[in-house]
Amino acid sequence: MPERLEQLHARLAAGETVLNGWLHLPGGVSAEVMGQAGYDTLTVDLQHGLITDGGLVSTLQAIAATPAAALVRVPWLHPPDLMRALDAGAAGVICPMIDTPEQARTLVHACRYAPVGGRSYGPTRARLHHGAAYADRANDLTLIFAMIETAQGLENLDQILDTPGLSGIFVGPIDLSLSLTGQATVDFQAGPAAAAVAHIAHETRQRGLIAGIFTPGGPLARHAQTLGYTFVTAGSDVALLEGAARQVLDDLRGPTADRAASQTRY
Repeated sequence: MPERLEQLHARLAAGETVLNGWLHLPGGVSAEVMGQAGYDTLTVDLQHGLITDGGLVSTLQAIAATPAAALVRVPWLHPPDLMRALDAGAAGVICPMIDTPEQARTLVHACRYAPVGGRSYGPTRARLHHGAAYADRANDLTLIFAMIETAQGLENLDQILDTPGLSGIFVGPIDLSLSLTGQATVDFQAGPAAAAVAHIAHETRQRGLIAGIFTPGGPLARHAQTLGYTFVTAGSDVALLEGAARQVLDDLRGPTADRAASQTRY
């Protein structure tokens, strides 16, 4: 494995904060910009982003030209999607809507080679990117995050965390707040979502696993760190571009109600 991937695992194992950028935009240029900006990792969002399966490899190649390591958020719990992302060279995967321990076991099984899992052998680009010994160490160094983003997932958290081979939990605060309250918000500093997010971090760290979460950056990212989250998404390419553009225009024109309105960006 490349030295930077070894360093990533060492940092996570030591409990250091790893800052992750979120990629929605196709074409690879935003991946290069985000990677060169200094994010430790970048996650290619195949669920809600505009990057298609056909654009995955080119995006991963763009990330490879930066110091960042690449992860993929797959569209759903579908083993072929998980295997393709890893075969394309992703250092790990984030899987949405894991609600039951059975789903967590399916997730891990799809990402681990035999005899501990059922991942089919065929690391086409992974072998090129990570080296000839990739398959020998993939079971140990592949990051596997289960997303907790529903009331059901929260209820089953303990059993999900007990899944052998799971690297950690990644919280989707917007869907979690929607499930718990009927209102979608990324802000988890107050209300039912606040208690849930704090509880997830505590239980995950108690088991020696990685606690990850999505934030837009700024105060929420810092708050997540105080709760014990060490894999912290701090902004997406779309939201950062929009925010910078609005700031320039507000400075030149003055804020308007439409431009000043808060918008959720995942």
